[in-house]
Amino acid sequence: MNRIEILKRDQSERIYHFLARQPKALLYCSPRYVALVSDYLQADYFWLALCKDCKLTALLPVMVATGKFGPVYNSLAYYGSNGGVIDSADSFSNKQILIDQFYCLAEEAGACSATIITNPLNEDTQIYDEITKCDYKDQRVGQITSLEGIVDEQSLLAKFESPRPRNIRKAIKSGVQVSQSVKPEAIDALYAIHVENMQKIGGLAKEKAFFDRLTVYMQQGDWAIFEARVGGDISASLLVFYFNQTVEYFTPVVKQEFRDTQSLSLVIFEAMLDAVKRGFKKWNWGGTWLTQDGVYQFKKKWGTTDYPYFYYTKVFNEAVLATSREELLGEYKGFFVLPFSVLSRDV
Repeated sequence: MNRIEILKRDQSERIYHFLARQPKALLYCSPRYVALVSDYLQADYFWLALCKDCKLTALLPVMVATGKFGPVYNSLAYYGSNGGVIDSADSFSNKQILIDQFYCLAEEAGACSATIITNPLNEDTQIYDEITKCDYKDQRVGQITSLEGIVDEQSLLAKFESPRPRNIRKAIKSGVQVSQSVKPEAIDALYAIHVENMQKIGGLAKEKAFFDRLTVYMQQGDWAIFEARVGGDISASLLVFYFNQTVEYFTPVVKQEFRDTQSLSLVIFEAMLDAVKRGFKKWNWGGTWLTQDGVYQFKKKWGTTDYPYFYYTKVFNEAVLATSREELLGEYKGFFVLPFSVLSRDV
């Protein structure tokens, strides 16, 4: 008989072992990463669990933020983290039970809105289309490079489109050296370049408080920073996360004065080779907006396959439609409330 349970942090080991048996489960739903993000965002979190005869069969991770328009429920929050139902049976009925429960809990709690962000690997958006009856639906394109069948440097290079192989060879000829680290100094160096990069393009940098929590919540083997150096100076850096069968390309940075050395291309290449040696099957470049053609084309050159995924949002408090994106970003840091394009005061 099916039973719905709410699992919290004291059930983390049970959750982790379940997820480890699901090849398509991504980092974002893992207990350690969820705990890191929820602490950083000062948000509550739990997993909706479907159990059959006391055996865990499906999970839906949930984060909850508080704000002036009421709670906001996300599965999941922070920079497009993928949520949705992880189901060992890939069953329509199992997913329907947990999806319906997610929106019901949000409505009963007086939520402002509730959004499920699907897992691109599950390729189950048709189920969400039938079940959610959402008010708004947004699309992103996940781009993933398969690492299966890669046996050496040449077979990996062969996956890439021009000019990637040429970029990598140029970096090697330029004397770029790559190493990896999990030391606090590597985090500090990456963050300093990240802020510099964001300032140059007028973008919004991630906060240092997120990165400072890496060594608190994540274990050895969960993450690494790959650093490129030219003549002893750090020229580029990349933070990656490891979970299950997938590597997450998370924060790439490069110093402006070293762009011509193609340091970042070599950093990515060496990180991918390392992932192959560790036995990972996929390299996830993360989501891209449909309007970000430059970003999309950059990732595409690394031998990616497109995996569309969607944001399914229900709005319960229509007063939120009369606010602005600045107010929502201030009230619900790191959470998806609704598409900014539908705001009447969007500026």
